[in-house]
Parts: sequence; C-alpha cells; structure tokens
Amino acid sequence: MNQLVQYRREFHYFPDIGWREFRTSARIAEILTEMGYDVVMGPELIDEKSIGEPERLDANTVRAEMNRAIQQGANPSFVEQTKGLPGVMAVLDSGRLGPVTAFRFDIDALPYPEKGEEGFRPFDEGYFSSSPNAVHACGHDGHVAIGLGTAEKLLTRKDELCGKIKFFFQLAEESFYGAQSIVDKGHLDDATNFIALHIGLSADSKPLPSHTIACRCRDFVSDRQLDVYFKGKVAHPCGAAQEGKNALLAACSAALNIHSIAPHEEGLCRVNVGEIHAGLCANTIAPEAMMRVEYRGQNENISDYLGRRVMAIIKGTAAAYELEYRIVDYGEVPAVESDDEMMQR
Repeated sequence: MNQLVQYRREFHYFPDIGWREFRTSARIAEILTEMGYDVVMGPELIDEKSIGEPERLDANTVRAEMNRAIQQGANPSFVEQTKGLPGVMAVLDSGRLGPVTAFRFDIDALPYPEKGEEGFRPFDEGYFSSSPNAVHACGHDGHVAIGLGTAEKLLTRKDELCGKIKFFFQLAEESFYGAQSIVDKGHLDDATNFIALHIGLSADSKPLPSHTIACRCRDFVSDRQLDVYFKGKVAHPCGAAQEGKNALLAACSAALNIHSIAPHEEGLCRVNVGEIHAGLCANTIAPEAMMRVEYRGQNENISDYLGRRVMAIIKGTAAAYELEYRIVDYGEVPAVESDDEMMQR
C-alpha cells in the first residue's frame, strides 16, 4: 500500500480534536525525525499567551489526554516533548540564500462520532475512527499525510533548492487560536511565501475531479463564533407560568431571527446556529439556555454587518423576554485572498 495512504489511514483511525492532538503530534514528530528532520514542539512552537480562555484546557485534562496518546501507541518521548501544547514544526534549510517558504498542514479532527455501517469505506476496510467522540470528517488526516509526503520528497531534492522551507503541522484549525498561537511566537515573521491546502474543494459549486490540483483559490471567507447564554427564571408552566422567564423560547426566537438576516449586496454571507442547549424537564420553564452561533463574510464590511445584526438580535431578544445574557466571543479569522503573482508561478 502507498505510504501516504498508510499515513492517512493511521491518522483517521486515531483522530484528535483541537488542543488535544498529542498522539497525532507525537507520531508526526516521530516520522519527521526518522526522515532526518529536527522538530520544534511545545512552548518553542506555541505562544501560550495567545490561547483564548474558552479553549484553554486545565492541567488535569492535558495530562489525561497525553496519557491517552501514550496508551494509543504514541512514543512517550515525543508526547512529553509537547509539554502540553500540541503541534509540530520542522525546517529544511538548503544552506543557500533564497526565500523562506512556509507550508501549513492542519491536524485536528471534529468533535463527533463517525458513522459505522457496512458500505462506508473506513468501516469496511478497518480504519474507522477508534474514538467515539472524534472523526476526521474535514480531511485533515489527508492533510497530515500530504505534509509528511511533501517533507520527505523535498528532503530528497535538497541539493536543488535554495532558501528555507518551514513545515507547520498546525493544531486546532477548527477553532481560532491554534494558528494565532504559532504566528505570535514569531515563526512566520521571516516567511516570503505561505502555502496552505485543503482537499475536497469545489469550483463553481462542482467538486473538482480526483487527482486535480487547483492553485487559484479565492474567496476564503471570514469566520467568527459566539456562545450566547440567556438567563431567565424557572417556574411551573401551569401553576405559576406568569413568574417564569423562558430562556429556551428566547434562544429559539433568536435562532430563527439570526437565520432571517438579509443577504449583503457586496458578496457571500452565511450565518448558522449550530447548537442550542436548554431546559430541565417537560413541566418546567427553562431558566437557562446556550446557543452556539457562527457567521462568515466574504469581506470585512460583510463580517461587520453580520456582527451588528447578530448582536442586535441577541440584545433585542433578551429585552423582549426580560432575560440577562452573556456572550463568549471566540474571536474572528479574517477573510483572505490568494496572491495572484504566486498563483501564476
């Protein structure tokens, strides 16, 4: 079997969600070291001050996740080298003057189970996710395999290269602080070129054929996520309904209104309420509710427009239902356009 296929299936079988990619990172570091690379991990790669509080894990959780990685066969030495901070960087220095080119490969999985049924290839061929709470549904297992293959191939052609090539195996791409924690450490300060990839893209709303590489990728939209908490008042829905303040209904109302936000004239905009958690039981007015909101825009104007509309809806809904509200803002990844000159090359 092709080595890249083996890599991809291994990482698919052992998925790690963001900030918990200890087995993934240790295995990447082990493979790169066997190739002849020196690896950078842990605090040397990640700026801890850049980790936002919503995603910061406590010490006990970090230790438990590191132990899990070891139990799943990860090399303990490389697990410990993370010092509780996943991710890996390796550098190929040609020894000759030239540009610094950075390659980014994301490594995290998504936090839900993979379906297991006959006819589903990972299930049929034995590399179905071993985790009940994680799955590589966004293709990052493939990205890791491509990254390792790229690092190996370029190392064999070192004598033909100039400058430096940095390989970043980035943690927590599905969240907001993984990339920032690497950027803030200064590892990209000297980069002349930056190249990232994603498998499974489409063109004109049609999937690209297999074995096709597209270089002219555009319209990578911004992304912002919020957790919204409504706090009301519990009451019996029959005996004392007038005393209750229903947080569940407020969250439902807000969700419907958020999905009714009008499009923006300048381009693509998307909103989504992906989760709502509320309620105690059938005969109780729900005193609390949480909903998770995401919005995306093609440019800064659109993103700002969506932010204003979402905030107005949340504030107005809380007022209408006489509730308190609190927002946890995970931050924003801005929209970006690929460089025309670099794409032409």
